[in-house]
Amino acid sequence: MRFVLVAGVLLGLLMAWRCPGLLDVDLGSRQPRSPARAGFLTASDVVQRPPFFQRGVNFTSEGRGGGYRSDGAHAMLAAVRGRGVDAVALVPYGVVRGETKELRFGGWERDESISALSATAHQLRMRVMLKPQVWIRGSYPGDFDLPDAESRKRWLADYRVFALHYARLAATIHADVFCVGTEFAKLSPYEDYWRTLIAEIRQEYTGPLTYAANWGEEFESLRFWDALDYMGLNNYYPMPDGLDLSGQVTRVEAVQRRVGKPVLFTEVGISSYEGAHRKPWAEREGPVDLEVQAAAYDALLAAFWEKPWFYGAYWWKVGTNGFGGPEDRTHTPWGKPAMDIMSRWYRKPVARASK
Repeated sequence: MRFVLVAGVLLGLLMAWRCPGLLDVDLGSRQPRSPARAGFLTASDVVQRPPFFQRGVNFTSEGRGGGYRSDGAHAMLAAVRGRGVDAVALVPYGVVRGETKELRFGGWERDESISALSATAHQLRMRVMLKPQVWIRGSYPGDFDLPDAESRKRWLADYRVFALHYARLAATIHADVFCVGTEFAKLSPYEDYWRTLIAEIRQEYTGPLTYAANWGEEFESLRFWDALDYMGLNNYYPMPDGLDLSGQVTRVEAVQRRVGKPVLFTEVGISSYEGAHRKPWAEREGPVDLEVQAAAYDALLAAFWEKPWFYGAYWWKVGTNGFGGPEDRTHTPWGKPAMDIMSRWYRKPVARASK
């Protein structure tokens, strides 16, 4: 396994050197981490950093094969780099358990494993987003609600501990972006809580921040975008049969013009089953269709690539064990034509003016 790790890293470095467009990002712009100051930061205290373009994937820890802690995960990271990817989102999960809704974390995706993977990614000249998420069995964060005020207060206090833990880890590993939350459509309206949490996170981590909003109402109505550096969109807007995405672009652009921040697809994806473009969030609801996934990748990147406010995408998902292939109907593009489409787009140069 040690040989596989070393060979994989060397392969990724060789591919990054040989392929034009893979190394056209300035990683020297990563901000130094400074000690936290006493008291909350205000909006005027935040030094706005120039946004940078990200050609990313969500790189998830998969149980079969050892997850983030395995040598195979490092080799897989190098293989992903060889396909034009220059950024990865590492996704540690917290789990909501039982009727008490207790939030626990630190199980499968260990801090030391995340730290080691981040170091490998940086050696491969890849940016790292640390993107902690909450796993809710049988549901997803957008449906998670706590209408009782006392229960909500307790749970949000637990989430604060969770978020600040990973903000400190983001500072330790020199993450390039930190995501403060994901798809809490029924909790994100509590604006004061999120503004306070963001201010606390900025004391622990001085790099750029985003929030991964669910497509539709949450993304379009979130009230604390101004406190962040990127507007994060988990882009699963339904796609018409002809894959004309002009209407989707218009919706996203309207929000961006109102807020004035760069847009980053913190998640975007589509499965590889027949008709998946109509429900991009779903999996395995029909017979395998690799071409619908590939065509949707191409249409989406073509629609957004040249927009001056678009700063990249993290596709959902590529796993540490390299699962996928021509019979797979899930969201992963690995081993499918969609990965070739992604690679072709990711090798294109892009120019964005600094803010």
